[in-house]
Amino acid sequence: MAPRLAPTAAGIIVLAIAGGNASAAVTEYTDPTAYDAATSPANIITFDGLTPPGTVSPGDVTIGDLSVTAGGSNIPLVYGSGTPFYGGSSFFNVLSTAGLDAEVLCTLSGWTALGFIYGDFEDAGGSPFTVTLSTGDSFTLSTPLNPGFDTGFVGFVSNTPITSVTFSATGQAFDLLQVENSSPGAAGVPEPSPLALMAIGLLSLALVTRHRTVKVERRRAGEDRRTRS
Repeated sequence: MAPRLAPTAAGIIVLAIAGGNASAAVTEYTDPTAYDAATSPANIITFDGLTPPGTVSPGDVTIGDLSVTAGGSNIPLVYGSGTPFYGGSSFFNVLSTAGLDAEVLCTLSGWTALGFIYGDFEDAGGSPFTVTLSTGDSFTLSTPLNPGFDTGFVGFVSNTPITSVTFSATGQAFDLLQVENSSPGAAGVPEPSPLALMAIGLLSLALVTRHRTVKVERRRAGEDRRTRS
């Protein structure tokens, strides 16, 4: 019975670790401090300098590997610094047509950790919106309570590349103020699941039991040889 236990335990480890990785493919953070602790130093991307201060320019935006567009038939706008919103910060805004949800589509070259500072100055605070990743994961959040003043944060750490992020608001507009590009840090690595740890213990027990069984069999064989002689 003991020799059969080792391969069984090994199979449990493979399944447990694979299951643990699948369930922890994407980790969501709404606390920027926790996100920063789980990632390497970030590369900060803002919308500064894309539009003259105090002006608004229509059109999608490409900054390095990041492309920000207005999804569907929404109108993309870039607000320059010095506006009365968000303390004068520059930002990207999508303005939806009547009856449609505001949608921001961000495409990138496969980042594994990224965060967004967002807001909404057109709609009432606390409006729901959905964040959908290229990995198929979807998250539901709410806009900050004080439109045009407060901002929110959402970040993601993934063990597979994220190539697109879609923000779909149920209101007339949605704003992005800043994007953080990073990579997972030590805290972002998924820890072994309890099942995996238990399987490792079973495998160790099986190996010890097998080792003892072999020693007992060898000792008995030696005793038999001495008896015959």
